Amino acid sequence: MFAVNAISMMNYTMMANNAVFRGLSANNARLGLLSSPISDLNPQQLAQLSALDTQLELDAMTCSLQYKCAKAMLESLKKLQDDDIKRSFSIFA
Repeated sequence: MFAVNAISMMNYTMMANNAVFRGLSANNARLGLLSSPISDLNPQQLAQLSALDTQLELDAMTCSLQYKCAKAMLESLKKLQDDDIKRSFSIFA
């Protein structure tokens, strides 16, 4: 059981790290949109820019949710592992 928990914990740690990286990349891309000159754009280009910004914001929010879910699962597995350790050592005590 300990090996399965360890593999699951590594998986959720990787999931959390990947979610943070993707969220940072989306936020970095949103910041990159600010460097483009907005005054020279026509209404269609502004609409496309707004749609891209909205999509990047949704991506960042999705990554934030995935990070929180992965962290919650990781904390749950750590608690389960601690309970298993206490229970296994209480047998010998």
